[in-house]
Amino acid sequence: MSEAGGEAPGLVFGSRPHQVLRPAPDIERVKVDLPRSRRLPSRAAARRADLSAERGSILFEALVSMVLLVIFSLGFLGAVDTSSQISGNNEARTAASALAQEDIERVKALKIRDLANMNITRTVPVGGVNYSVTTTTQWVDDSTGTTTCPSGATRTDYLKAISVVTWPSMGKIPPVKNQTLIAVPLGTFDDATGGLIAKFIDRMGNGVPNISVSLTGPTTSTGSSDADGCAFWSGLPEGGYYVNVAQPGFVDPDGNNTIHQSGTVTGGSTNSFVFSYDRAATISATFQTMVSGVLQADKATDIMVANSALQSPGTRTFSVGSAASTISTGASLYPFNDGYVAWAGNCSGADPRSMTVPQPAPLVTVTPAGTASVVIREPALNILVKRGTAAAPTAYGGATVRITPMTAGCGATFGGANLLNTTGAATGTLINPGMPYGDYQVCVSDGSRKVVSSTIQDRVATGTAVQTLTIVNSGSGLSPTGTCP
Repeated sequence: MSEAGGEAPGLVFGSRPHQVLRPAPDIERVKVDLPRSRRLPSRAAARRADLSAERGSILFEALVSMVLLVIFSLGFLGAVDTSSQISGNNEARTAASALAQEDIERVKALKIRDLANMNITRTVPVGGVNYSVTTTTQWVDDSTGTTTCPSGATRTDYLKAISVVTWPSMGKIPPVKNQTLIAVPLGTFDDATGGLIAKFIDRMGNGVPNISVSLTGPTTSTGSSDADGCAFWSGLPEGGYYVNVAQPGFVDPDGNNTIHQSGTVTGGSTNSFVFSYDRAATISATFQTMVSGVLQADKATDIMVANSALQSPGTRTFSVGSAASTISTGASLYPFNDGYVAWAGNCSGADPRSMTVPQPAPLVTVTPAGTASVVIREPALNILVKRGTAAAPTAYGGATVRITPMTAGCGATFGGANLLNTTGAATGTLINPGMPYGDYQVCVSDGSRKVVSSTIQDRVATGTAVQTLTIVNSGSGLSPTGTCP
C-alpha cells in the first residue's frame, strides 16, 4: 500500500521490518562544474593520445629494423670481403707455386760452377703483384744426406737448390718453397782446374750463413756462405787467390772485421779455409778506487782485456785521449765463450793477477752483438802535498804533479796542474787518486821548488799508505829549486 498524496519517484526502506516501502522525496538534479584540470579527457584528446602512442611504437619498430639491417649488411659485407680475400690469397699462392717451380727448372739448367754459393733474390711481376723469388744452394753429403761443405773431387756430393717465393700481401701465409737435388757430374773437378772452400763458424762452431765473400786471383768471383757457413768455388784455374770478407758487425778472434786470406789453387784438388767469424761484442768499463776505506768513482785513460785465444801477448788495449769515467771497447771484441779479464792501464805489468800478492781482476762475460758492463778497481795512490817550513808545513793544493810509471812498459810520465784538492780536509790530495796497478814515482812543484818521491808501490786493491811530500820553501832545509819534468 501507499499513502495518498502523490507518486514517489523512488522507494525508501523503512527502519523496521514491518514497515512498508515509503516513497523517497524528490531529488533536484544539481550541475557541478569541476576544474578544467580534473575534467575527464574528451574523445578527441584520447584519440590524439592513442595516435601519439601508435606513432612512437612505429618509430621504435623502424629503428629496430634499421639496426638489424645494418648488422646484416655488415655481416654480409664481411663475408664477401673474407671470401674475396681467401680467393685473392689462393690466386697469389697459385702464382707463387708456379714461380717456384719455374725457378727450380731454371736452376737445373745452370752449370755447377754457377750454382755454387748461389744466393740471389729477384723480383717477378705477375698480374700486378711483385713476387720476390730467392734462390739458394747448399751442398749435401752423399753418404749422410745432410747439408755440408763440399768435399771436392774425392767424393760425390749433391747440390740442393731451394726456391722461396714471397709477395707483399701474404700476411701470415707461409712463403711458397720448392727444392731439388742436383747431382755433380763426373769431370766437374778435373786435373786442369781446382776448387776453393771458405767456411765460416761462430763461437759455438756452428756455420755462419749469408757471409758475403769475394775471390780474387787468376779469376774473380763473389758469393755468400750457405746455411752451413760454406762458400765454394769449382773449376778455378791454378794459381794464387785471396779470400776477401768484410761483413758489417762481424769480427774474427783478434777483432778484425776484414779478412784478406791468401791461398793457392792446385788442379785436381780443393783448398779449404775455416774462419772463426762472429758478431762483435762490446765492453763498457767504469772505475772506482778506495780512499780511507770508502769506495768512490774514479777515472782512467786506458783499459786492457785479455783472453788466451788472442794473438800474442793475448791482450788488447783501448785508450782515450784524457782521463774518462767510462771507456768502451766499441763493437770490436770477438765473443769468446770464456769472456775477457779486464784491468786499467796499457801494459801487462798492470795486470792485478801479476802483482807480488795477486789481486782480483774482473772476468767479463760477453755475448754476440751484446754490451757487457764492468767496474774496474784502481788502487789509490795516496799522496799528501804540503808546503812551508820544514817544522810546520801546511797542506797545499796548488802544486803541479807529475807521475812516472816505474813498471817496465807501462807508459810515460803524466800529470799537470789542478790535480789536487784545494779546500777542506782533502787539501793537497789527488782528486782522482786511482791508478793502474804498479809502481810510481811522484814529483810535486810549486813553480819554484820541487820534491821527488822514492818509488811508491801501488800493488794492492786498497791502495797505498799516505805518502807526504813537503815542499820546504822557507827556513832551513829548502827543497831543490826547479819544476817537475
